[in-house]
Amino acid sequence: MKSIWKSLLIVAAVLATALPLLARPPQTEEQLIAALDSPKEKVVYAALQDIEKQYPTSAPALTKIKTLLTDPRPLVHQKAARVLGALHTDVSSAELNSIAAMLDSADKKEVMEGLKALRGLKAQSTIPKIVTCLKNPDPNVKRDACRTLAIIADKSVVSDIEPLLQDPDKGVVKDANDAIFTLKAK
Repeated sequence: MKSIWKSLLIVAAVLATALPLLARPPQTEEQLIAALDSPKEKVVYAALQDIEKQYPTSAPALTKIKTLLTDPRPLVHQKAARVLGALHTDVSSAELNSIAAMLDSADKKEVMEGLKALRGLKAQSTIPKIVTCLKNPDPNVKRDACRTLAIIADKSVVSDIEPLLQDPDKGVVKDANDAIFTLKAK
């Protein structure tokens, strides 16, 4: 019994020491915006997450985030696009084109991040590009394309989605059905 208590005390001591090191202190808006200039991808990613949660209406932060859409680091420009979409930010046509360009990637994660970002933006001009994603060989890309079209398109794309009702992947069929139902109700 003594060994159990001794083990518990050791675990408690380790946790008491480690937990403060794991918790990041809250940063100011200015500190987070400055972190967006970091050469460290993970620092920029964390700053983007924190801005989204803590300062979603910060005009200076959103302006800086828009510049990250053309960052060569995939994790950075993908997260920047997602934050702008999640915050329903007004973006220029050039910025929207940067996000839509993600749909041309050979990397399925990049395509899916682009599709998710477009859901929160006024992105009707990207609908033809999203429709091409319905033919992507990856089932998850097809599913995200259906979900995105259900949000930003109108019933005119139903005929583009209908072939997916015969897809071998049950998840694709479900998302296609859901998208068609949503679009027909618009």
